[in-house]
Amino acid sequence: MWSSKRKTADDGFPGGFSAQRIQSSAANAVADLAPADIVAYFRDHPETAEALLHESQDKRFTPSSFIQEANSGFEVGWFTRKAEHECVRTFATLADAATDYLLFSLGKGRWTPLNPDHPS
Repeated sequence: MWSSKRKTADDGFPGGFSAQRIQSSAANAVADLAPADIVAYFRDHPETAEALLHESQDKRFTPSSFIQEANSGFEVGWFTRKAEHECVRTFATLADAATDYLLFSLGKGRWTPLNPDHPS
């Protein structure tokens, strides 16, 4: 069940945020685990993290959450109706980015690696 509390920029969410649908059944199956367990799952099952990356690339509507490759890592954030990126966070590994994307998309929070300088 989704929280009725309005998401705010202080929580890492843009104004007017609404939870997004995740099509990957494997990702949905781990969505209620603790974030550290989700990132561990994505490390052990990179194909599921890749599926989320491809799912995001196939979105045809705005506003929406996104995950994309950027420079030497990955970005996760919100793509606005005005074609702008908001609430963007950068991650060194796909497992960390996929965890943030899953949590963010479902309105469950944001992932912060335990040591951002050294991937979890």
